Amino acid sequence: MPQLSYLYDVVKPLLRIDFISVLPHEISLQIFFYLDAKSLCHAAQVSRSWRSLADDDALWHRMCEQHIDKKCTKCGWGLPLLNKKKKTLVRKRETVDISLSSACGYSKRDDERSPVDENPAKRARMEEEENGNNNVFNMPGKKVVPDIVQRRPWKEVYSERLMVERNWRNNKYRLRVFSGHTDGVMCVQFCDSSNIMMTGSYDKTVRIWNLETGELLSTLKGHTRCIRALQFDEAKLVTGSMDQTLKVWNYHTGQCIRTLEGHTGGILSLHFNSRLMASGSTDNTIRVWDFVAGECCTLTGHTEWVNYVRFCQDDTLLVSSSDDATIRLWDVQKRNCIQVFKGHVGQVQVALPSPKGFTHRIMEEEYMSTDLSSIVNVSTEFQPGCATDRPTSTIKPKEKKTNNTDASSSRLSESPIIISGSLDNTIKIWDMIAGKCVRTLFGHVEGVWSVAYDTLRIVSGSHDKTVRVWDMESGRCMYALEGHRGPVTAVALSDTKIISTSDDGDIRVWDYGVLH
Repeated sequence: MPQLSYLYDVVKPLLRIDFISVLPHEISLQIFFYLDAKSLCHAAQVSRSWRSLADDDALWHRMCEQHIDKKCTKCGWGLPLLNKKKKTLVRKRETVDISLSSACGYSKRDDERSPVDENPAKRARMEEEENGNNNVFNMPGKKVVPDIVQRRPWKEVYSERLMVERNWRNNKYRLRVFSGHTDGVMCVQFCDSSNIMMTGSYDKTVRIWNLETGELLSTLKGHTRCIRALQFDEAKLVTGSMDQTLKVWNYHTGQCIRTLEGHTGGILSLHFNSRLMASGSTDNTIRVWDFVAGECCTLTGHTEWVNYVRFCQDDTLLVSSSDDATIRLWDVQKRNCIQVFKGHVGQVQVALPSPKGFTHRIMEEEYMSTDLSSIVNVSTEFQPGCATDRPTSTIKPKEKKTNNTDASSSRLSESPIIISGSLDNTIKIWDMIAGKCVRTLFGHVEGVWSVAYDTLRIVSGSHDKTVRVWDMESGRCMYALEGHRGPVTAVALSDTKIISTSDDGDIRVWDYGVLH
């Protein structure tokens, strides 16, 4: 007993030593890299030294990289990007990377170096001239201190997005209803960065709204029948109507710049980029308008109304859907159909291809694309925190996953997909390369009119008067949003908002942003 007592007295003080304070800072920080966000928050409550490590910006930067705009393979959580101001910060600069850096603001060193930056003497001379000419408060002998862009801590960036994602998961939103149209609203587009929303209606008008205040900014009139499609960018608005015309507007002034004619039936859909515009019509054809060459060609193949068109894959391909229950993939340059997707048993109202670089996880029961160059197999070796950067491995074509349902064993793929909605009450996800349906979502009790999606969720509007929100990875319906008094004709999605329009003439904004 005396020996045990002696050992106890000797060992007890040693057990109370804070190993984090004893170890070198670099090793302690490496240990904290293995913790997830919740564990880091708990560690920050232990002591001041632990809090200093747990709040390290490098730790939270890694945490943001693993969760923002993607789903973590370990915890299953993904966080919205919330890059609302990226368009105003990097306007007309297509080469700048607008990934996570947009969350903390931009500084000079983040952007590409200009020719002036490469010449220090020239740069200094220009800065001196700028400071001397532009600052009326300059005094002789006083040094002008340039403005410094303050970066937000990555922990704050993570926390803000976590609160928004919790709102999405718990279905906590602020609802606003925009009224003004005198008939059903058929199409909608909005821009968070400029706080503008545009809607087209059966009342033959386009209405432009202030998204923040709900104020009606202007009403555009000119079409003689209902407006079924619209799209706008910084400079122009293009509308398609059942009067068989497309109109190009300067929506800042309300002036109609040009009217395009050619279809022999009403315009149901349109999509444009910097060079081309495609339009789908009730005349069963697709017209591709080349702004640069001043030409127009016609794509034929659908046997019924063409309800939706969308460019994809660097605008070399075009996806279309039709009342003939098919989806077609077109080669824009060769002007021919290269793939027909069959599987729906009702009119396909929308077929939305994934943007370039879009990643998704193929679940266990689903078909795997034969394009293995875009597949990343997640290994089972332990990685720091909620790590997603795992080594790749070889996969056999059309391999089926095993019964292991662990999220970390799923495969991350960049293989392009198409998500379609049909009046057969279903939503289907297609592998664009293989032409196969990889998943079918059931839940709506009437036809699906519109679909929108991002890396985390799918949103659909239906004739059953509801908007449903689906988890992108599992395909599970998270909840249904009710309130419309008529069929939901169009939906639009951002990191914080769902906007739905209805045949009842109302526009509903479901805002999942940080609630005050």
